[in-house]
Amino acid sequence: MSRSTVYDAFRPGRTRLDADLVVDIVRSLGATETDAEDWRNRCIAAKPAAPRRSSRLAAAPGAEAPPVSAASVLRFDAPRRGGRRVVLVIGVLIGAVLLNVAGGRIVLWLDLPLYLDMVGTAVVALALGPWYAVATAVITQLGGALAGQSTLGLPFTPVAVVGALLWGYGVHRWGWGRSLSRFLLLSVVVAVACTIVAAPITELVYGGFSAHVAGNSLTARFRDAGLVLPLAIATANLITSLLDKLIASFVALSLTPAIRHGIARDRMPSPNLPPMALFSGARPSVALHLGVVARRASVL
Repeated sequence: MSRSTVYDAFRPGRTRLDADLVVDIVRSLGATETDAEDWRNRCIAAKPAAPRRSSRLAAAPGAEAPPVSAASVLRFDAPRRGGRRVVLVIGVLIGAVLLNVAGGRIVLWLDLPLYLDMVGTAVVALALGPWYAVATAVITQLGGALAGQSTLGLPFTPVAVVGALLWGYGVHRWGWGRSLSRFLLLSVVVAVACTIVAAPITELVYGGFSAHVAGNSLTARFRDAGLVLPLAIATANLITSLLDKLIASFVALSLTPAIRHGIARDRMPSPNLPPMALFSGARPSVALHLGVVARRASVL
């Protein structure tokens, strides 16, 4: 059977499930005839996930129950109320800004070869979208300056904005969050793009050496190895940025399911799904949906 047929059998919003199609699917996965018939019986015996409000649609006493609804495969809860959602979004933004600030301070205190000042930005980009992430990046930089801390990070605000846009549009519009390999590639792209923006700023504003001690050390080593200053800056920044953005990406991926489940419950699948399922809505893989069926078989 075609990929679209399998997907359509379990697509969100579907109110009826074809028992014969389910049997065909489990047979194609290697189930025995006995197991396949057990699946058919479960589909026939299953009740709708929610009672129908219209009395005209109610089944007559003794009639066969309707086939299983999509809610037995993917659970979609009621949406949050508008006021509650706004409060949750603001809370996520504040937490992301604090996460950025804390990460940056830890790096400076421990002289780590990382940045960690975009972890919160990545979380917001994946959970809420690119422009929320841009707001997080800008607030992080401006907030640090207004709070009396050093303004050395302000020139690097465009770097954080570029990362926010790439993370956000990458997973929400370009489909780079539909598999782990694509998401890994997106992390690398974010790292490279941030380096392209950050290296000229480091050279033009700070003469090649910023407040990042570990980055300065790498730059000095490449400079001593014979590289010209711009190339030494870019190489040191790229090495640091690759590891930094990979950490930020996967921290964000681990936190995103809980955040999206709390804020957009009307669009969120069951937490039984793997994290990559959050961004698979446009063209989900057959393996993903069949995996969900297997996990939630007890509902049938």
